[in-house]
Amino acid sequence: MIQVPLTTTILDVERAVLTAGDDVLVVTRAGHHENPQARRGRATRGEYPVTQWRNSGPLPRKVHRVVPEYATLLSLGIAQEWRPERAFVVEDVRWRPFLPPLIWADGAELTIDAFLAACPPLPDPRTDGEARVAEVRATYGRMLTDVAYRIENAALFDTAVPTTRQFETAMAMWADVSASTPDDEVARRAAMAVLAFDTARAHAETVGLAHLPAQARDRARRAAGAARLARAAATDAERAAAQDQVVRILRPLALYYLPDPDRLPRAISPTRVPGV
Repeated sequence: MIQVPLTTTILDVERAVLTAGDDVLVVTRAGHHENPQARRGRATRGEYPVTQWRNSGPLPRKVHRVVPEYATLLSLGIAQEWRPERAFVVEDVRWRPFLPPLIWADGAELTIDAFLAACPPLPDPRTDGEARVAEVRATYGRMLTDVAYRIENAALFDTAVPTTRQFETAMAMWADVSASTPDDEVARRAAMAVLAFDTARAHAETVGLAHLPAQARDRARRAAGAARLARAAATDAERAAAQDQVVRILRPLALYYLPDPDRLPRAISPTRVPGV
């Protein structure tokens, strides 16, 4: 079995099992081994017949529908008055008259109970949240030490920018998390921190040097180039010369969100920011 996002569309999935606790929704798209009744609906271009069965909830448990190709797995669950937590793509589903379907997953045919037992455990929300925020901090820390990146994407480090301010607020809210914070709140704050960081980063990388005053952009571009030379320098002398050039260019700019010229000799080092 392979876990997929609940936003996966039926166009991309032929057989799936959705779960939330002990509740299960089995879904197949027409064209394989599903009940022929699934084809009774007249599917037009861009639509697919599906068969779906739920082990709990209102009757009928098994329904045959025609859905648009952009219908998500989540929407299939909501259509049967249920919100799934996870979705798994499976190898096959064997429908049986008057009996729950059997699921073929990981090379074995499983009952519903056996499938649930084989599902990977849900991640602990606190541990998962801590790991996600730690990854944000590590990436942001690498960005701080990459002088060229800081110059070329200065909006990420300017607290006057709304997206950057929202990121700082989200990180401050995460810092207030304690042992008494409920797990769902821990997960919410971690998600906020990740989303705020991704948003602030995307904005900064889109704006680029245009965030700087127009009269500073050419000099900032030269400073970023010199910072890259310093980082890639083969000798200490080459590195020192490039560092001096960065300092000479940045100092008269006096922009608070650019790297501090007095700390550049320590900041310019052969580090790399993922995706930059």
